[in-house]
Amino acid sequence: MIKKLAMTLAAAALLFATGCGDSKTPLLTYVARANSDSIPHLYTLNEGTGQSTAIAIPIPDLAIFIAANSDATKVTYCRWSDTTETYEIFVMGTDGVEKQLTTNADACESVFSPDGKTIAYISLQTGDFVTYTMNADGSNQKAFYLPDAGTLEQYYPQFSADGKSLVFYGWTETASSNARPHHKGMKGVQVQKWFDQKVNSRVNVKSSVVISDGWYVMHLTDSAPTLAYATDSWWGPAVFTHDGSKLLLTMWDGTADNIFSVKLDGSGLTPLTTSTDTDNFSPVAHKNLILFNRYNSETSSWDIYSMDQNGGNQTLVHSTADTWETLLDSYWSGD
Repeated sequence: MIKKLAMTLAAAALLFATGCGDSKTPLLTYVARANSDSIPHLYTLNEGTGQSTAIAIPIPDLAIFIAANSDATKVTYCRWSDTTETYEIFVMGTDGVEKQLTTNADACESVFSPDGKTIAYISLQTGDFVTYTMNADGSNQKAFYLPDAGTLEQYYPQFSADGKSLVFYGWTETASSNARPHHKGMKGVQVQKWFDQKVNSRVNVKSSVVISDGWYVMHLTDSAPTLAYATDSWWGPAVFTHDGSKLLLTMWDGTADNIFSVKLDGSGLTPLTTSTDTDNFSPVAHKNLILFNRYNSETSSWDIYSMDQNGGNQTLVHSTADTWETLLDSYWSGD
């Protein structure tokens, strides 16, 4: 069972929502790394035919938390900077030119907005994991939600389909050590180093806003987030459904990691996958479908599946032996 494995890098990227202000559907993309070398490669995927096409962006070997823009012409990621001796956010396009966007930010988990104009990311520059936004060229860097020190660690920002809201996981730091987010394992230690910079330097401050660990939703014009669903069992990002009425998330159900949907008021939690012998994870909304990953122990791969909005008609879309083809860049778990 995958829970017992030392999991390799879940490398991956999908901008899961439609673009702002137009009817163009973003390309379905993923980043694959072979077990043999773990070098990241960007692909587009036709969910109907299962055809996969390589995109000529030479992503650096040590890039982590990789995410593509909606037309698969650019990726954003973080990697260690020898100059600042911190993790920083970078972008690279099909021209192969890498541009560093942050400096001394200790930042990772960057994602593009649907229109490609904004990047959300997590930074440790205040001493806490805090959600930031910036323009896609690196300008206008600012905290998206900055609570009192030590009150709310934030992880995994993801945009809504209209680009007007973000969902992120909030940890209050008052939970038990078992609920503390931790690394699920990968080839190499880069992402673990980034997380460990904060793990031994925590303070506890009561907050008038944060009331629980869980998934929070916040409009870009709001001053504080709203708790959508309280849980300390999770793996990787939650995302909005296509219409923005629900969240899609991955949780340990006592037997395996499975995919659930839940309304933004925390009601109507519904299992969409119910596997007992393998893990399902990284759900993303694409057109009228939900794409997700399923671990394949026979081929030692993470396969890509599709299903209906209610979890029906689960269909294999793409599989490559000994390769991790993951739709979302999933490293951390609250299990």
